[in-house]
Amino acid sequence: MDAVQASRDHEAPTAAVTPAPAAADVFISYARENRHAAQRLADALAENRLDVWWDRDLVPGSEFSAVIEAQLLGAAVVVGLWSHDSVRSAFVRDECARALRADKLVPARIEDVELPLGFGQLHTLDLLDWNGDADDAAFQSLLLEIERRRGQRLADAARTTSSTVMTTLLASLRGGPGRGSRTTRRALLGAAAIAALGGAGYYAKHTLDRREADQHFRAGLDFQYAAVPRLENALNEYLSALERLPGHGRARYYLGHVYAQTGRNADALASFQLALSAGEAVLDRGQRRDAERQLVALAPEAGEAPPVTRPIAAVSSDAARPQRPPVSPPAAVAARPSGTAPPPPAPAPKAEPKAPPRTEPSTPVKNRLARSVVAMFDDNKDRRIVATTSLVLDPDDLSDAVPLAVERALAALRAPPLAPRESSGVVNTLVLLQSALPGTLVGNRPAIEELLAATDGAGDYTRLQAAKVRDRLQQAAKRKPVGYLQIASDAQRPLAQKIAEWLGDFGYAAPAIEVVGTRAPAQTELRVQGKSDRSYARWLAKVVNVVTTTPPTVRVLRNANPQVDTYEIWLGRDLCAPGGTAAPGCES
Repeated sequence: MDAVQASRDHEAPTAAVTPAPAAADVFISYARENRHAAQRLADALAENRLDVWWDRDLVPGSEFSAVIEAQLLGAAVVVGLWSHDSVRSAFVRDECARALRADKLVPARIEDVELPLGFGQLHTLDLLDWNGDADDAAFQSLLLEIERRRGQRLADAARTTSSTVMTTLLASLRGGPGRGSRTTRRALLGAAAIAALGGAGYYAKHTLDRREADQHFRAGLDFQYAAVPRLENALNEYLSALERLPGHGRARYYLGHVYAQTGRNADALASFQLALSAGEAVLDRGQRRDAERQLVALAPEAGEAPPVTRPIAAVSSDAARPQRPPVSPPAAVAARPSGTAPPPPAPAPKAEPKAPPRTEPSTPVKNRLARSVVAMFDDNKDRRIVATTSLVLDPDDLSDAVPLAVERALAALRAPPLAPRESSGVVNTLVLLQSALPGTLVGNRPAIEELLAATDGAGDYTRLQAAKVRDRLQQAAKRKPVGYLQIASDAQRPLAQKIAEWLGDFGYAAPAIEVVGTRAPAQTELRVQGKSDRSYARWLAKVVNVVTTTPPTVRVLRNANPQVDTYEIWLGRDLCAPGGTAAPGCES
């Protein structure tokens, strides 16, 4: 490794020797022209809790060559970075040769070069296109090799220490008569042997567990980051990794994303919490920030009112409608001959309910969601996962993001062949649709059906995810959105009945109006349960505004998890009250 330019280009002046710091886990040998690559590697290794030494850590006033030599000899592993400049560097070749003789060299190419004489037969890892991504397969392979070598060194050190203890004990116990009874000597020797074997066994087992856990973790990433993500396979691999190493932070982190995308929010919350407190394979800064954001999205909100949970099917949607007087029979029917059976009544034509009109979000919100959808198709695999999970978890964003994601996925499928990022984006869109409630699916039905038809030529896994969406879409047509009506007093009943008629005309189930008295809020509120379609919510807010002449406050019950789009309309205590807000239709 080039230390400081002065130490590589000419002999540095002799100075007072400063004690070198403690030996590191990893020593990086590199040419000074590749300083940025060394910095990137050192940062990534440090994020994985490895103690890294490179010449940036030289203490001013120290004797460069002495410090470098001490660190090289003391490090558990030496990573040699081969490039066009380093293969010509006598310092790098010498450092790598010494590490090779000590059986602790892990060579890696950062440029496509022929290796120097004596190094060409070694297994050399490639970091040719590595940009610092800690989850890149090339870096993970390097990390796995470093951990393997480091584990071997720790086990060797444990065995050496145990051997020294045994030798010392034997020497002391053989010191002649009076140094202890034969029984005592045997007991001490047995204890020392157990301690020696136990120490070496612990390091060997831990190294094996870490290696197997990393292998399962890498397999999980391969499934999750495949051109066509396979979330079920990824989940199984992450769980296998955690069976072997429960403290594997990154396996916990990516498992949290899989749980979130498959609707297991409680498991996702626990997984992200454990990832942040893990002691091994810890998260880097970006992953920590994302895990903290996901915890905020998943955590219960303090003071949130419990959602209404009455069964929907128990009350007819006609119960809230004003009863109309019966119609007198026509004269022809009244004058029919006695004893003649009446003809069967002609069925009254039943008008199909209108679909609630789609109400678009504001332009700034739409632009923000468009950026999130683009990230679902990004070249960067982490951005794809984070964007998809965030949209799945955020009840305010999911329904409005669906039409944008479907449009983006359709555009990709119409222009084959699909790039890997586009294949991944299409599956991410199908995952998003599986999280949506019936109102969102029905409201976007034509575009979703077109997307499902376009996936017929895709791979088996994509077709499997499309089949899940198709089933949900078929079920969605049978599920009406629900609007619960809560009033503070009977004076508000005529207003609530008007709202109930609007809901019925547009296909909502409107259970019977409930008088809640003082439980009603001071001002009228529209409470939106969980992921209920936000377009419907905006339309409902307009209906309430028209009927009561006052726009309602919109609240989101984030913890609610309804199976159908569910809205609660709470008329405020002030409405129709003496001295309060009057509205046309209040009952005196």
